[in-house]
Amino acid sequence: MRIAMLGNRGVPARWGGSDTAVEEIGARLVERGHQVVVYCRRHNSSIPDRYYKGMERIVLPSPKIKSADTLAHSLLSIFDVVLHNRADILHFNGVGNSWLLPLLKLFPSKKSVVTIDGPDWTRPKWGKVARWMLRESVPFMVRFADAIISDNVLIRQFIQDEYERDSFLVFYGADQETRTETDVLEQYHLEPRRYLMCSGVLTPDKGQDIAIGAMEGLATDLPLLVLGVTPYSEVEYYARKLRQTSDPRIRFLGFIPGEGFKQLVSHALLYLHPLLADGSSPALIQALGMGKCVVASALPETMGIIGDAGVSFPAGDARALRRAIEALLAHPEQIVSYEQKARERAKVFDWDEITRQHEGVYEAALSGASKQGGGIP
Repeated sequence: MRIAMLGNRGVPARWGGSDTAVEEIGARLVERGHQVVVYCRRHNSSIPDRYYKGMERIVLPSPKIKSADTLAHSLLSIFDVVLHNRADILHFNGVGNSWLLPLLKLFPSKKSVVTIDGPDWTRPKWGKVARWMLRESVPFMVRFADAIISDNVLIRQFIQDEYERDSFLVFYGADQETRTETDVLEQYHLEPRRYLMCSGVLTPDKGQDIAIGAMEGLATDLPLLVLGVTPYSEVEYYARKLRQTSDPRIRFLGFIPGEGFKQLVSHALLYLHPLLADGSSPALIQALGMGKCVVASALPETMGIIGDAGVSFPAGDARALRRAIEALLAHPEQIVSYEQKARERAKVFDWDEITRQHEGVYEAALSGASKQGGGIP
């Protein structure tokens, strides 16, 4: 199959979970004999190479403006796919791209797949107009997409109940090999199991302010690592607010890609996931894959991922998060127990199996079978 990945920022992954998923799945699709094109945004492109892990990189411009970046880039990408006949499957990451799907009906040989990663229209980072556009893009996805991928049970049920359209339930995957190297830790003067961490782009829906608020009143000498960067100037205010903390234990490390990130996760004592809105977070799934004791917001989407393999607290409640951390630090045997549960839980999030499921979705889209039904491929 010839597959184009659109709607994300590109590869190598430099920002967040959906980009990591494109990299992991795309590379495996190439290994399985498929042709994969990934459309990259010029302001996010960190290398000049035409190919990366076997995937062809097409770098196109887009405005570095939160409200226009994705749609503008996806529109240019569609034109490029059609003009150069680069792919038969166009896989869009993010429901907001669905406004563009009617264009593809002019080219019946091109089939569209849309991944919806939770209710984007509820995320605090978006303004009223953007939330409206995201919410109203759902009917376009339901009507025009040849196949839909839901990344969690709740969003799949929402699409079924609200629109009577089935979708394929496909989670993100996780690397399940714990890293033993410590060179990245040494670079940042860290010791194994002597720090807490959270990760994600620095936007309000990721809840880093909740983690910092919990940490500021916590009686421990362990540092909190905050990994992530601000993707758009419109949310720079949030990053500035986070950095106003006077607590020297809170360390902002920016974006650390690939193996460096996995090494930091592998050696963390606790992984904090304080999100205010969520889908199936790839970073959370990766923490489970590395066998981490996770402390996460009790959002339905999050609880559907961790099950009983982690500790939860009410979303947005920094004091409750602090109490949860205090209880775990006072009882390290509980941390070990949750680590064991995390490893068991993570077995269902295998990248190779996730890639096989994507192949099934693409085949259904090409054959038209996804219009008659759907489900877990």
